Amino acid sequence: MRLKSLKLAGFKSFANPTTFTFKHDITAIVGPNGCGKSNVIDAIRWVLGETSAKQLRGGAMSDVIFAGVEGRAAKSLASVELIFEHTQDETHGIRHELNLYQELSLRRQVTKDGKSDYFINGQRVRRRDVVDVFLGTGLGARSYAVIEQGMIGRIVESSPMQLREFIEEGAGVSRYQVRRADTEKKLAETRDNLERLSDLQGELKKQQKTLIRQAESAKQYQALNDELQALHRDDLVRRLFEAWQYHELKKGEHGKSSDELAKLEMEVTRVRRELDTLSARVAEGQWLKDEARDKYHNAQMAEQTAQHNFYTVNSELAQSDEKINRLTAQHQEALANIEHATAELAEIDSQLATITPDTMALEQALTDAKQVLADAQEAWQKQRDELSVITQDKNNLDNRKKLAESQIARLKDAEQKWQKRSDALDAEQAGFVDAQQDQAEQKSYQEQIANLKLKLDNLSDHDELKSRYDTLSETVKTLQASTQAQEKRHAVLMGEYDILHKLVHTPIAQQNSASSDDQADLQSLPSLEHGLMPSSTGHQYAKVLDQFLGFWLDAKVTAQLNMATALTTPAKDGVNLLLKSGKKSDTAITTSAIAASDAIAKLPKQIGEQLIRLDQLFSTPTLEIFGRTFLYTGDDALDEMDTSALIGVMILTKAGWLIGSFGMVHISRFGETGSQFLAQKQAHIERLAVLEEELNTLEDALSADQKQLKNQLNLLEQTKVELEEVIAQKTATTAQLHSAEKALTALTAKLDADKIRRDNHAKNRQALDEEKQDRQKELDELTVQLDEYHTKLGEFAPRFEMANQAMTVLTARIDEANGLVKTKNETYQAMQLKFGTLSQSKTHAERLLDMAKNSATQTIADIEVTKKHQENLQEKLPKLEEAFKAAKMTSHELKISSDEYEAAAKALQIAQTKLQDELTEAHGKFATAQAQSAQISADAAVGESRMQDLGDELLRFDEAFNLPATLAEFRANPNQQFIDHSQKREDIKAQIAKLGAVNLAAAAELAEIEARVSPTDEQIQDITDSMKKLEDAIKAIDEKTKSLFLTALNAVNKELNALFSKVFGGGQASLSLMEDETLSKADKWRAGLVLMAQPKGKKNSRLAVLSGGEKTLTALSLIFAIFKQHPAPFCVLDEVDAPLDDANVGRFTGLIHELADDVQFIFISHNKLAMQIADELKGITMPTAGISSLVTVNLEEAEQYLEPTA
Repeated sequence: MRLKSLKLAGFKSFANPTTFTFKHDITAIVGPNGCGKSNVIDAIRWVLGETSAKQLRGGAMSDVIFAGVEGRAAKSLASVELIFEHTQDETHGIRHELNLYQELSLRRQVTKDGKSDYFINGQRVRRRDVVDVFLGTGLGARSYAVIEQGMIGRIVESSPMQLREFIEEGAGVSRYQVRRADTEKKLAETRDNLERLSDLQGELKKQQKTLIRQAESAKQYQALNDELQALHRDDLVRRLFEAWQYHELKKGEHGKSSDELAKLEMEVTRVRRELDTLSARVAEGQWLKDEARDKYHNAQMAEQTAQHNFYTVNSELAQSDEKINRLTAQHQEALANIEHATAELAEIDSQLATITPDTMALEQALTDAKQVLADAQEAWQKQRDELSVITQDKNNLDNRKKLAESQIARLKDAEQKWQKRSDALDAEQAGFVDAQQDQAEQKSYQEQIANLKLKLDNLSDHDELKSRYDTLSETVKTLQASTQAQEKRHAVLMGEYDILHKLVHTPIAQQNSASSDDQADLQSLPSLEHGLMPSSTGHQYAKVLDQFLGFWLDAKVTAQLNMATALTTPAKDGVNLLLKSGKKSDTAITTSAIAASDAIAKLPKQIGEQLIRLDQLFSTPTLEIFGRTFLYTGDDALDEMDTSALIGVMILTKAGWLIGSFGMVHISRFGETGSQFLAQKQAHIERLAVLEEELNTLEDALSADQKQLKNQLNLLEQTKVELEEVIAQKTATTAQLHSAEKALTALTAKLDADKIRRDNHAKNRQALDEEKQDRQKELDELTVQLDEYHTKLGEFAPRFEMANQAMTVLTARIDEANGLVKTKNETYQAMQLKFGTLSQSKTHAERLLDMAKNSATQTIADIEVTKKHQENLQEKLPKLEEAFKAAKMTSHELKISSDEYEAAAKALQIAQTKLQDELTEAHGKFATAQAQSAQISADAAVGESRMQDLGDELLRFDEAFNLPATLAEFRANPNQQFIDHSQKREDIKAQIAKLGAVNLAAAAELAEIEARVSPTDEQIQDITDSMKKLEDAIKAIDEKTKSLFLTALNAVNKELNALFSKVFGGGQASLSLMEDETLSKADKWRAGLVLMAQPKGKKNSRLAVLSGGEKTLTALSLIFAIFKQHPAPFCVLDEVDAPLDDANVGRFTGLIHELADDVQFIFISHNKLAMQIADELKGITMPTAGISSLVTVNLEEAEQYLEPTA
């Protein structure tokens, strides 16, 4: 597999789409500093999945996008693509489902928001897919195949685990590590599932126990509730009787109220009739009054209309006279306006004819004056530019002169500061004192410290005592821990022994007499499970016996025949009774046992010989059912045996078939019991024997350890006393030593500080002398420059004077031309203003003349129309006056008639009001009586409704209840007495309340929970098996990884040593596993790696003491050794030869040539010797600031253009 090309678009400085093609084995990328060469390395690491912006020399991932420069906008997307060829090569290809062709394209792009997308052959993939594709190939964002700038020196300083990662990648174990991580993840998930399922099972079992209690509470609740319902029915009958009595009472009251209501209704009817008659008369009078009033109002309207018409015509006649006068005046005014406008228009035409020639002459004069001004301004601008140049030169010299003066002043200020510093140094020198006294004191302290150390050495017994004390302490701790562990173990075993002993040896209670309380005796009886003990023969058939007896393990056992007989009816609370066999011959047990033996004797001999009675398989108890049940120990099916003679006898086969007079049936038909009681009991007996032996051994060991612990504690106490005495002496001596050392340290520091001060003083004095000389030299140079500036500034004065005079003359010419232009322009503007004013006046006069003519014509026409309208009004006026007088008379007569009718209507209304009050009073009495009657009816209806509700409620309790029959019984016997059960019901409710919340669905929920609990054991087993398989897979991966890693490590070590000796001309280098005490012996191979390098002629092999070039050659030897073991498709090196001299560069290029046949090399370098080995040069330039460009040179083609040498 080879790298075919690299495409960049918008990535860092590569703003334009750029494609690097790699057709040769060795390609060098060259160019000046800062042109973007390292961006190529960043692009390769980025497209291979690098996620750290810091590793790409940025602050955020969006920083890889071209940020823009002056004249070039920023990009919104960065894209890098690698194209590989021969990817399906058998030896060095990629084995992955995404590698479908001989070429593989890997592309990554990022947007401004920092979101990255990956593509393989154009298909969008995840970053993990990209990493998976290159697993085991040596390629990756931080693999040994891509060495960035400065990284080569850090390789030899890498941590042990980082060095290990290089070897693991070279060994190709990374894909196995990914598989192992995935398997561990699945294992963790499976373990979580197991924990959740175990928690679920535990929770279900807790719920199961809770539901068993709830089911019992529900049963008690149901009994109490039934009794409560019966009492409630009796109370309902009582309440029904009370409701019937109330209903009958209200029916009697309702009859009386009905008679009184009828009398009041007749009175209301009488008053209403009288009121209706009077209301008719009132309505008639009101109608006559309204009719008279309407006629009067109509007459008034007619009078007002006639009056309005008369007054309107008079007003219009007056307005017509006024309008005629106004129109006559307007006509006279229009004639005067016509005469005035005609005269004004003639005058304006005369003035316009006079000023037109003068205006044209002024316009030409103004144009000539403006041209003179423009010529003067142009000459003035040229002279001004010349003056500006002179002024600028003069200002530059002034600035230089001022700068020199300021520098001279600065140097003079510096001289004053220098003098102050010199004085300070002199004062400091005067303060130095003689150090002989301090040196003598220092020697005294050194002698005192030597004596104290000698004294401490004489107290060396302390170490021996300390060692002995520590040894005894550890021994005591070990013995105490051992004793505590043994005591804890003894307690655990003793607890287990007690539990198993109680389970195995539970005594069976004996009953000598029957109790009158059957239920209490039943609860006190022992169950079969507590007393059943198999014999040695019975253990052989534990499995089938468990299945057979599983249905009776909870059954009660009694020796009292009378109790058994009394309780053999359907068992109470689902408990079955088994009768324990007695010794009396007059019992039915003996008879049934004899009958069973007789029935067995009739069976064929070969069957009878293989039958064992069940009481022979158990030591206790001997039950009645065991005396007539036999176990068939043979292997025959017995399916053809005649079962008619097996009356009262059952035969149980090892296969689980139960044979009797009822036929042949398999015990699984009765349901799966899942009981393993006998097997568990035998296991308990065996465990008890083991526990007894362990407890005896443990007690003996515990006694011996306790004795030894007591002895060791006594020795420890004695040693402690001796040690404390020695420690006290040593502590005092150590304190004196520390005090002396502290004083010596302070004195030594004082002497060192004094020496440093003297050295610094000498250096500062020398620096001050040199500074004075430099300052004087600079001052002399500045003085010379200042004299030159003064001379040159004096030469500028005449030139400046001449230029200013010329500017003054030109300015005067411009002012004169400006004055002439201004005068001409003002005169021209005044003439133009006058011409415009006359033109506007002429237009206005023409408009006024037209308006006056139109107004005169219109006023004549309006006067004629107004006179005709006035004549018509004069004709209508007499008739309107006569109509107004007649309407006024009619209105007066109708007003008198309307007043008479209104007085009559008012009298009738007074009489109607009196009758209305009388009717209201009668209505009130009737309404009150009616309300009382309605209330009585409502009460009766309530009583009837209450009876019906109680009847419905009783019908829900008893479907045979008949409400009419019950009411008839009440009527027949109205004096019945009923008992109130309210208190008793409250007592029962209190009992129900004590039960608390009752789950009536507990039985159904219990069955559901039991159905859910059953399959969890199988599920837990399945998950456990899955975990075992995953753990086995991890072990297999670890074995494979270990084999590959150790093989690769040995191979890399061999190549590393060979390459190191080659480049250094001798010496040795190796990688070795570091010592890690935290790892077990089996996991020592997982430790990190330590790199050792010892160049020829050097004894010290520590990497820290190697030079930069030696570190580089060592790192290159390691990287190339890995390549020899596991060649990656290509190797990218960024200025790794920078620390090397020419000789070592030659060795470096030799290594590249040696590996170029197997590995494609791409390196960045500034070294000409390194460039010479390249087949192709890729030049990176930056013609535009911030934008990189590519230039490619094929060296083989370039050689053809070289001139042949002589």
